[in-house]
Order: sequence, then C-alpha cells, then structure tokens
Amino acid sequence: MSRIIKYFSILLLLVVSLSINVSASSKSIYVNLNNLKYSTDKSNYKSITVYDTLEEFLKVYNSNSLPSIYITNFLFDGVSSVKTPDLDDFIESDSNDTKIKTLDIKVININTTGNIEFSGKITGAMIGVNTNNVKGNINIVLNNASIDTDSKKAPAIYIYNKDKNYTDCIVTIKTLSGTKNYIEGGKLKKVSLIGSDELSKYSSYYSNNSLTNYNKYTSYYGIYTSDEVKNILFATVEADNEDLQDGDPYYFYKASGAISSDIDLYFEGYGYLKVTSKNKEGIETKGNLTFSGGTGDYEIHAQDDCLNTTTATKDNVRNDLTINVNSLLAIVDTDADEGDAIDSNGKLIINGGTIYAFAHPSSPDAGLDSGNGIYINGGTVIVTGNMADAVSNESKQKFLYASFNKIESDTLIVIKDQNDNIITAFNTQRSIQNLLYSSSELNYTSYKIYTGGSIDGEESNGLYTKINSYTNGEEIQFNEANRQVDFKMNDNSSFILKVLIIEIILLGIFVTIYIIKNRK
Repeated sequence: MSRIIKYFSILLLLVVSLSINVSASSKSIYVNLNNLKYSTDKSNYKSITVYDTLEEFLKVYNSNSLPSIYITNFLFDGVSSVKTPDLDDFIESDSNDTKIKTLDIKVININTTGNIEFSGKITGAMIGVNTNNVKGNINIVLNNASIDTDSKKAPAIYIYNKDKNYTDCIVTIKTLSGTKNYIEGGKLKKVSLIGSDELSKYSSYYSNNSLTNYNKYTSYYGIYTSDEVKNILFATVEADNEDLQDGDPYYFYKASGAISSDIDLYFEGYGYLKVTSKNKEGIETKGNLTFSGGTGDYEIHAQDDCLNTTTATKDNVRNDLTINVNSLLAIVDTDADEGDAIDSNGKLIINGGTIYAFAHPSSPDAGLDSGNGIYINGGTVIVTGNMADAVSNESKQKFLYASFNKIESDTLIVIKDQNDNIITAFNTQRSIQNLLYSSSELNYTSYKIYTGGSIDGEESNGLYTKINSYTNGEEIQFNEANRQVDFKMNDNSSFILKVLIIEIILLGIFVTIYIIKNRK
C-alpha cells in the first residue's frame, strides 16, 4: 500500500507543478472660425454678436437674453472678468503691485445645447462652454478646425460648471471622418477666492514664509467678497494646508489643460485630433474622461500630464478615465519639468486601440498612473516611464512588464518570446527605464529584450506593424514584475497531462479495489 501512496504522490506533484503555470439634440449651429460667423443654415451666415466691454455684456447677461453663440473679449467667471496673475507672478518679480488685468483673449461662448460645428482656423481665441443649469447634450463638432489661444494663460476649450458632480449636461467633442483638427492652449492660472470680508478667518491656514506672503498680499486675496465667491461659475478648489506654499490662495479655480472641463467630458468620432499644451496638462477633467467608439486618432503633447482626471477636492466622486480609440499617442514634452502620460485619480481602463503612453524621461513619472487601478482589456499598448504603477490582474488582456538600466532615446527595442519569435518592436522617443507592453496576441512563457540591431519591416509612428527580419541586436538584462500571462500548453504537454489524468483515474480504481478486498 505504501508503494501505491508513493506513486500517487509523485503523480499528484507533477499535476500540481503544471497547474501552477495555468493561470444630441437635432439643433445644429455652424461656426466658421476664419470669419467668426455662424448660422443654423450653412447657406445663410449671420454675424456673431460681440460684447466688447463687461458693462455691455452684463446688461444682456442679467436679463437672461444672451444668444446661442456670442463673443466676448474676456472670459466671464460669474462675477467679473477673469484675472490672469497668480501670486507666484508677484513673488517672482518681488513686487507688491497687485493691479489685476483681465484675460486678454477672445472667447467664443457656447450658450446652447445641440451640435455646434467648428471649421476653419483662428488664433488668439478660446471656446468657453457654460454648463451651469444646462440640461441636455452639447456636441462640439470639429470639422478641420484649428484653435490656437496664442497664449499660455488660457485653455483652448474650457467647459465649466461650479458643480463638479453635475451630470444633467453631457458634453462631447466629436471629430468628423477624414478631418484633421488642431487644438493649442495653456492653463488658466489660479485666482484667490477668499472673501475680502473674511480674510482674518483664513490667516490660520498659513505659516512661516507662506504666512509672510499671505500678509504681504492680503489685497490680492481679497478680490471678492464672500457673497461674490458663491456666484463663481467655475469649479472651486480647496488646497490642503500642507500643500500651501509661496502664499498660495486657500481657495481657487483653475483650468489646467489645453482642453479643460469641470464636469465629465467625452470624445468620439472618426477624425484626427492633435492637442498641444503650452502650459501644464493636455486634456484635464474634474470628472470622468471617456474616449469611446473604438474610432478616432488622437495625439496629445503636454508640459505635464497628457490626460488627467483629478480629485481636486474631497467632494469629487467620479474620476475614471476610459480609452477605446483607433489610436492615441500621449507624450510629455522633454522640456517639461515632469508629467505622467496618462494619469487617472480614479480607475484607468483601456479597452481598445493602439496606445502609446510616454512619460517624462527624467522625472519620477509613469506612462500609466492610476489612483484606483489600471485595467487593460484590449488594444496594443506600449508604455514607458521612470516609474510604473501596477496593472490589475483582473485585466482581460495579457501584459508584460520590465524594468532595466536606462535605455537612451532613439533606440530600437525588440521583444522576443522563448522561441525567438518577435513579440513587438518599436523605436523609443526618449530615454526609458520601465516598459509595459500588452496585446491581444500576447502568448509566451518567457521573453527576452534586445536593443539596437538591424530591422526590416513596416513601421507606423515608431511601432513596427510587420517585421520581415531582425539581426545583430544586443540582449539586455531586466527585472520582470507585474506579469499576467496564461500558460499555453503545446501538444506534448497536453498529451502528458492527459496521460497523467488517465493514470490517476486508474490508480484510484486500483486503490478502491485494494481497500474492498482487505476489508473482506
């Protein structure tokens, strides 16, 4: 009997060792940016109303009779014209001059639901979308549109609402098939929202140099009264005490991206959209950010995070970032100070598309960064950075991860499986120390990474979609972690497993017969 148990134990051990490896409204408005004209009928253009002064604008604003589309020479925040200076401006210039200037930029204001289609080119202007108390869908349709603020101080498209959790208005930016669209803008700098009648109440939030600067710039902090603060049309931000520096305001609002939204923002369509940030982030929301449909080609260049959903305050409840496109390139500019390529403070979910996510090459940033889990469920994903957040093992698609000594920019990287088959090959656009790769066709038991060498094949945006040959690469050492792959059995291992199962069944029958006989 002891021999039977020993034989059974050996078979069981073999089986266990194998099992470890299995693992909108119909209303439409057309805006020709070249001539700043619009019409509900393309054949009948009308001039857009322009309000040159705040006084002229307020007369119509207070009577609730603003047109569907209008132009102002300022961005209105609900109280006055937006102020551009930041406290840092004063501190850097070592000046106590708190004269506030209005934002010197034209604003094309959208004051309606439905489809608003933009075409043509304009510089020195931005699009402002007031969604406060608006119910319905607003579709910003880009038809070979080019919008350049010609400024680092304002986003090119700003969707604003004082309530970050407002969901009665759905804003979607759509690109038409066959079109190429370009958006360039910056960051709307923070403005103090401490009421001038309550300044003494907030002095306790500051200490040391921050308190000194607070006392020095009290006139700046007191731009509004506490009642006026309640009328601000933009989402406000409450700073953490520990983050206050250089006399930062305790309450402020800001639009951090070339495209910014205080509420959820959606992207869809079949066209091409390039977003370039001249200051800070590329596309930023204080709610969810969603790219849907599995179509559209996007290219995001930023001076900070390319895509970002931010938990700017404790009362935010939605910060998920979901991507399903044809292609998306998110690349932090090398002359920036820092930046993650794709940063979600909620969940980060990739469902499809060819995704490149390249973080800043020098700062401790990641290609994919998430506060509540990264899930890769589809697409071809190539991610680089100096840091790497873990990808959830609940992801529906396999991925591999490697960290290594720095690989310099403009280097060919080739990944091979255990049979020397090429998994993928691409050219780096910057120095990297971490690499994440995922594909629906990814099956391997081990892999090797090579740099340099000669490659022949078809390449698109740095990724080789077809490889005819590869020679003379240098294999590099790396650390492997955060790996989620299935063990794919070959014909021999499948046959062995079947034999073991049959043997176990026969052994069980033999043991049963043996026990019955001994009982007799």
